[in-house]
Amino acid sequence: MRIAVTGSSGLIGRALTNQLEQSGHSISAIDIVGVATACDITDRELLENSLHNCDGIVHLAAVSRVAEAQEFPGRTWATNVDGTQNILNSILNRKKTDRPWLIHASSREVYGDQSATPINEDTPVAPLNIYGRSKAACEGLVACAQDAGATISVLRFANVYGDIYDYSDRVVPAFSRAAAQGAPLRVDDAQTCMDFTHVDDVAVGINKVVECLSAGEQLPPIHFATGSGTTLGTLAQLAVKASNNTCVVNEVERRKSSVSCFIGDPSRARELLGWEHTTPLEDGFSRMVSAFKNTA
Repeated sequence: MRIAVTGSSGLIGRALTNQLEQSGHSISAIDIVGVATACDITDRELLENSLHNCDGIVHLAAVSRVAEAQEFPGRTWATNVDGTQNILNSILNRKKTDRPWLIHASSREVYGDQSATPINEDTPVAPLNIYGRSKAACEGLVACAQDAGATISVLRFANVYGDIYDYSDRVVPAFSRAAAQGAPLRVDDAQTCMDFTHVDDVAVGINKVVECLSAGEQLPPIHFATGSGTTLGTLAQLAVKASNNTCVVNEVERRKSSVSCFIGDPSRARELLGWEHTTPLEDGFSRMVSAFKNTA
């Protein structure tokens, strides 16, 4: 198939395009940076041309960092919500027989802080921040498009990691880089607990969803998570251990807009897709620390 991937130059986009190409698909890589087709998803005409003749769309493009979204709420809403609406309009404006399927990337941020874990996909959304609210709004738009006959799968990602070329201020690359250099680690609340999922495992899961949608299956929302939580304090210790360096760990208060705990229930992904994570956090983290050392 010919599959368009928006946000193809991002963390998940890079891993996914490799997975899809290995599966024999032709990829139309769409992003505002990198070697992909240069396209801002807020540009409706350019986007329409970029999505022409595709059989399916994996929509990953977004302002995806909580802190950046809080700082630039207007740009976040325009990119995440308006950009998603542009993609949905492109699908719905075609004849039903010509409509591509869509995988829409959402986030564990839509759940906010819940009183109990692990969290499953039927948990009511309660976002705490601009990014989470934008993703919840996108899911509302997707539901309307599904009612209009579009074939769409919503995937909610946890804390995805695994590439040293990810944004440097995300916690795993930040910790692994600092540890590799023997530099201090900044921990925003050591008790904050998250579900860290390796990007290679996530790409495998998305590829399984591609197979389902291509076969005409309809899927409920699914999140890819390990089912295990790791505190940021423990994550910092893992980084130091993997580096064999002596590092100072500095703890500061958590941002008010940040979720304090997310652990996802992987049951639905396992039952519907046969998916489970295969990369232990210690292994994935160790590889990142080694990679940073090798690039020093």
